[in-house]
Amino acid sequence: MLICYGCGVTADALLHGPNIKRLDIVDISKEVLHLADFYSGINYSNPLRDPRVRAVVQDGRFFLQASPRQYDIITGEPPPPKVAGSVNLYTEEFFSLMKSRLKEDGIATFWLPVNQLKVEESKAILRAFHNAFPNALVWASADQQWIMMGINGPGQRVNEEELRRLWSEPAGPGQDLRRVGVEVPQQLAALFLMDGEEIDRITRDVAPLRDNYPKRLSDGVWNDEANFQFTSTYMDASSAVERFGWSPIINRIWPETLNNSLKSFFSVREMRYLSETIGGNEWAELDLYLRHSRLRVPVLEVLGSDGLRLSIAERAAKKSQPPPLEIVQDLVAGALAQRDINGAIRLLENKKDRSSLSLDDTYLLTYLYCLNGEVDKAEALAATNAAAAKKNSSVDWLWGKLQSEFGFHPPAD
Repeated sequence: MLICYGCGVTADALLHGPNIKRLDIVDISKEVLHLADFYSGINYSNPLRDPRVRAVVQDGRFFLQASPRQYDIITGEPPPPKVAGSVNLYTEEFFSLMKSRLKEDGIATFWLPVNQLKVEESKAILRAFHNAFPNALVWASADQQWIMMGINGPGQRVNEEELRRLWSEPAGPGQDLRRVGVEVPQQLAALFLMDGEEIDRITRDVAPLRDNYPKRLSDGVWNDEANFQFTSTYMDASSAVERFGWSPIINRIWPETLNNSLKSFFSVREMRYLSETIGGNEWAELDLYLRHSRLRVPVLEVLGSDGLRLSIAERAAKKSQPPPLEIVQDLVAGALAQRDINGAIRLLENKKDRSSLSLDDTYLLTYLYCLNGEVDKAEALAATNAAAAKKNSSVDWLWGKLQSEFGFHPPAD
């Protein structure tokens, strides 16, 4: 069951999963469902046209109260908690209702936008969710959009072979997982933030959000600095790996054979999070992703692109050669995500021939020349653009890296 349809992306992704026989979608707005044909995306098709789908125009909470049906999975993407009328989709009573409609070992997941709440308000919702689900977990990518997950029962151990099959089957959800940055099974584990024991610890003196106490969510503005201090604790790679390893529920359900190299995947999440929230050294990030991993999505992200932008750029490039300048940056990112260094160099050189090479492009091309064993070209390019170069810690790092590893001589000050 999906509560709140939105644009239909979640519904479409659920239908890509193995063994899905039926999907009930409940949304209070018939207009939202009528707009389903107007959304488009990568590998997206209107889920409302799938014969396995039953769409109901109804309040999600009332539907659960009135329907006796039991579900394997219930998930929800309601409006943010502080939107008028939404608070009762985040209370302990509602989460308990969700649990009552789950089969044994069924799973419920629910969105928690920490970046739109005060820290104590986030904790009140976490407390409410954990009161309903003793076996609770919290997951997140490199942002403050958290996902709470509750299991109705002890949970079943995940089979490694079945898990890997999610990425290998052509008709499976592998494309969806890769597009959102979960490219290998270990990255799924590296979305872990905390389990119920940690929720207990941080909400020990916090009252849960309840129907009779909706004003435990105030109308006050959240504090970005306080939210960063709270969330960054859980993005720290070392402590996240420890919490993952110590978690009793994780040890029950996660295949131990997939624990190798987990620290590196948690580190990627931490670096991406810090880069997005407080900034970072983009050249150090790119070098780490490009040379020490096979991941595609972090390379796209650090270069300001993503899967959707890249797909649009690739379609446009097929219709026009040379490609329009406005899409070249995405094509460069796509080439590097595939580790096609020569292809990225050709694109940047074409941009240079058209007198459109930016300063960042110059740094990137210099770096790629060195990676490609063409240090003389790197030095010539850097010397030509020395007058325009801006001194900062990131550029100093880049010059030092190229000098120590490739014998590159930076331009004189």
